[in-house]
Amino acid sequence: MSRGWFVPLPLLLLSFAVYAAPPDYKVEKTGAYASAEVSDAMKGVLQPEGLRLTAESGPICDVWLRKVLPMKTGSSTPDYSSINTGDFVGIIVYLKDLADYRGQTIKAGSYTMRFQTMPTDGNHMGVSPTTDYVLLAPSALDKDPAATIEYQALLDLSRKVSGTNHPTPLYLVAPAAGGNPSFRDTGDGRWALEAKTKGKPGSGAEIDFPLALVLIGKGEG
Repeated sequence: MSRGWFVPLPLLLLSFAVYAAPPDYKVEKTGAYASAEVSDAMKGVLQPEGLRLTAESGPICDVWLRKVLPMKTGSSTPDYSSINTGDFVGIIVYLKDLADYRGQTIKAGSYTMRFQTMPTDGNHMGVSPTTDYVLLAPSALDKDPAATIEYQALLDLSRKVSGTNHPTPLYLVAPAAGGNPSFRDTGDGRWALEAKTKGKPGSGAEIDFPLALVLIGKGEG
């Protein structure tokens, strides 16, 4: 039987509380993703520049978004509901151990990000205002950016990151700055990286598509 992927964890698993609200975060541009750990196909669809999140103690992570997000048929506005579940969104490289939105440890390394909505069942009530997430998967095991990974297969991949019975989620919040690169306090000790890429409706020209990804802080419960 499939297990819920956001059963709340004890607060003691909030392993990065030291990062709760320092005032010194910086977002800087970085170059193209170059590591051999990611397939050439994946590298080929990434933006040519990434964003590096840095604190006073040093770099935390690098993020490269997909250059163009395919949007659902009939979608024309750049909101998360227009992204197909299981689609590739980008790459995140953790330069030190941190934690996901559940409080589980994410070890330093390279991971793909794929869009997934949180199940609307009793295990997940109240953990976030909306159901929009990306799930992390080991980049060495996720090689095809054109693939849309089915729900259960994506859970299985993401559990390889956490090393637990639960996948590894990062929460998506509504962008507040039109996609201008920034790192902002969203409240309750959560901080989100905002950035912008392009979206491609089923027909028509590409449009700006801003996203905001919670990288520091955990859900309720």
